[in-house]
Amino acid sequence: MVELAMATLPGPLGDLLFLRVDEQTRSGQLFKKLQGNDIGMTLAFTFVDLEEGIQESMTPNYADIDIVGRAEMFKVYTGAGNREIPITFRFQAQGIGGATDNVAAILKKEVRLPALWLDALKSPIRDLDSGISHAPPPCYLQVGQLFAERVIVTDANITWEHPFDPDTLLPFGATVPCTFTVVRSQIRNRNLELSSR
Repeated sequence: MVELAMATLPGPLGDLLFLRVDEQTRSGQLFKKLQGNDIGMTLAFTFVDLEEGIQESMTPNYADIDIVGRAEMFKVYTGAGNREIPITFRFQAQGIGGATDNVAAILKKEVRLPALWLDALKSPIRDLDSGISHAPPPCYLQVGQLFAERVIVTDANITWEHPFDPDTLLPFGATVPCTFTVVRSQIRNRNLELSSR
């Protein structure tokens, strides 16, 4: 069995960086289904790939108007698309807050479950009692004091990283690049403030 290397281990970033299921989802049977999983409603992160920065993108939308005899078309602003924020998360087995003799339990808790929790935010939630499927819940993404946004996960892909435990074939790490699309419940003005002269 592969031994866990115990060194000075960083803890989760807690209130600094987390993804939390929107509190408006916390009602009725849907809330009970979400609350009953092993992670809960909030996933705090220990490792986030910030070396390449955090890119935010939003595309403005313009409609074309043709004018006879004019070489160029008029452009009429019709709004903007949703902002997208790609972030790559890394999960690594560390043995935080538990005995290190049960390697399989650590690999499930610190690598497999958080990666699958992120991946599940792409899929519908099915009510087993009624058989009705609900859309994946929106979440709040907090990145320090940089931004706090209401988002949906539009892309998440898991890469299970080596080494793998020879007894269970559970990985010691996982990389999950995610794309979050901002879906605010209320529109917030992000215009440039121009000073008058």
